[in-house]
Amino acid sequence: MDTGDHLGRVVDLHAEGLMLLSERPLDLFRSFALQVNLPMTLNGMTEFLIDAESLWNRESISGQQYWTGLHFTHLPEESRQCIERMVASR
Repeated sequence: MDTGDHLGRVVDLHAEGLMLLSERPLDLFRSFALQVNLPMTLNGMTEFLIDAESLWNRESISGQQYWTGLHFTHLPEESRQCIERMVASR
């Protein structure tokens, strides 16, 4: 089901998955179809789509936010290329 909910902010990204910082904990071991909005245009793209599963979450030190680790279950080639380019530019 596509809810269009804003789940959080990507704080770490690599070819295997990503980490989100959010205001509420995400359910664990749940599959998500995600749209990641890019802070710049890469390869002509301003966003990319991925499927990921939430594997862990932790409450932040302040207790106001949550870290969640997600592993990609489906990564389209154009999304993988954007991620690799972003990681290489760090």
